[in-house]
Amino acid sequence: MFLEIFNSSICYSGKNNPVLLYELLHKRDVFIPFQTHPAFSDLIINIESMLGYLTTKLEERTEDQGISVSVNCVMEVIEDVVRQWPADRLQKTPLLKFEYVEESRPEDFFLPYIWTLLFSNSNLYWDTSRITLKV
Repeated sequence: MFLEIFNSSICYSGKNNPVLLYELLHKRDVFIPFQTHPAFSDLIINIESMLGYLTTKLEERTEDQGISVSVNCVMEVIEDVVRQWPADRLQKTPLLKFEYVEESRPEDFFLPYIWTLLFSNSNLYWDTSRITLKV
């Protein structure tokens, strides 16, 4: 599922997700086991293609300009490279569609969750012995 989401994000909105690309580049070794697995090979191609291109451009930039690799440097390279990235280099995949299905009684989850947030994050005093949630 995550590979599909990453693949779709790179294909359809990679130019708008430089932070995602940075993180994928940073954790690139996580994808190595998926490269040889036949079930994931079609999903990993786009991810590896983009990350390989970014790595090459990052190495060129740091070698040409003699600068050290910092977060700001990597982000600048990513932002520059994705603007020039030819979209036809990626294999198009179907758009992912997700549907929100509301539970029959969402208050069973949200009411205790919201009260927990209020209780733990507000600077107000709450007498815990007097809190009763009625759902």
